[in-house]
Amino acid sequence: MIRVVVAEDHVSIRENLRNVLDAEGDIVCVGVATDGREALDVAIQERPDVLVIDAEMHDLHGIDVAIRLRRLAPAVRTVLYGAAPANEGLARRAELAGFVAKDAPVDDLLTTVRRAAFAARTQSLRTGGPRTSAD
Repeated sequence: MIRVVVAEDHVSIRENLRNVLDAEGDIVCVGVATDGREALDVAIQERPDVLVIDAEMHDLHGIDVAIRLRRLAPAVRTVLYGAAPANEGLARRAELAGFVAKDAPVDDLLTTVRRAAFAARTQSLRTGGPRTSAD
């Protein structure tokens, strides 16, 4: 199973993401967060394979959370979820596992989450343990 934490400050979007992920046979949402600080706490506690985080959180930008998480829980891959096209470039420069636009088809999100989890597991197998480099 691919373990995912969802961090989104809008309750309807957060619950929709949780429901979409939980409906998949190979993905389970193991936690949710309403802001960036909570996202860090939940991701550190749950150690998911993937954190799906809104780019524009109220307290911390999703990129800031991803960079901090890389230090605190390097095995967690981060997928940035956002509306602004500029966020895709930010995600790429920060070497995140991926970016999904909020208006993209659900299949794009599912594919990106699966790729991020696969990359994390492949990295772990190659190095003989949890990955410690780029997200």
